[in-house]
Amino acid sequence: MDARKLTRFATCEQLLACPVCGESLRLDGTCLACSHGHRFDIARQGYVNLLRGVHREQHYDRTSFEQRRTVFASGLYAPIAQALCEEVERAAAAGADTAGITKATGAAITPTSPAPTSGTGSALRPLRIVDAGCGEGYFARTVRHATRATVCAFDISRDSVQLAAREDAEDGISWLVADLAAIPVQTGAADVVLDVFSPAHYGEFRRILAPGGRLIKVVPTANHLREVRELAAGQLRHRGYSNERVVEHLEASCTLLSRRTVSSTLELTPEVRDALVAMTPILFSVDTATIDWTPLTHATVEAEVLVGTW
Repeated sequence: MDARKLTRFATCEQLLACPVCGESLRLDGTCLACSHGHRFDIARQGYVNLLRGVHREQHYDRTSFEQRRTVFASGLYAPIAQALCEEVERAAAAGADTAGITKATGAAITPTSPAPTSGTGSALRPLRIVDAGCGEGYFARTVRHATRATVCAFDISRDSVQLAAREDAEDGISWLVADLAAIPVQTGAADVVLDVFSPAHYGEFRRILAPGGRLIKVVPTANHLREVRELAAGQLRHRGYSNERVVEHLEASCTLLSRRTVSSTLELTPEVRDALVAMTPILFSVDTATIDWTPLTHATVEAEVLVGTW
């Protein structure tokens, strides 16, 4: 194993929890271990499987996640990633006034911005971020590179986490296979939870967040990928989409601090067009081979960024 991948877990003792007993996990050779003797091997790709029990198969397979990487590399979702970085900075700035989190400098985080830190007095530490349902890791990686925060990213799909972990040996992200309903993070250890185009478990989010910590959730709008919906309209079970139920559920679960829309339209190359058609869950119930996708020359990505707290 590349020794650099082990350093991803060098500070895990302050964040990760054993999925068996709940005690903190520490790096021990090529394993993560707790004080009760439970041990979890670090895979050669540089991730740890902390998933307990049997779980059903997911819609996405390895090919889908590889197609997602092609789409993300095109920049189609870059405005969403930038919005996440901005909200992380706002979380750090708010913490500076309420919980000792040092503000990052500048109006928006850039790859050279100093790492937001948290703590009281002189005992500062990097901001701790958990990406719940990270997929192949695009958003976790973007936020980590922009902020230098401590990032733990997990998904229930082993295929997605393997792809994410093998990408960059020095990305500094703790990659995990884990369950949204039993997040292997210590109670009150996280400053920010990211939940991007993924299901939510608000009870677990509340548990792992420190007092005053923030949830940053991203949900699609009715305008999201409208060009794809229009071409597939004849086969879609639901031709329209509303996120109001998702927003209402969030508001019933925590305090909604802010809500804003991020939208952009990008020209697609044939390669990115084909990858988008292959990866989007909008088309999971559609026979895509029966549709002429050549008119799909542009795509609109539009989502609401919701920030909540407890």
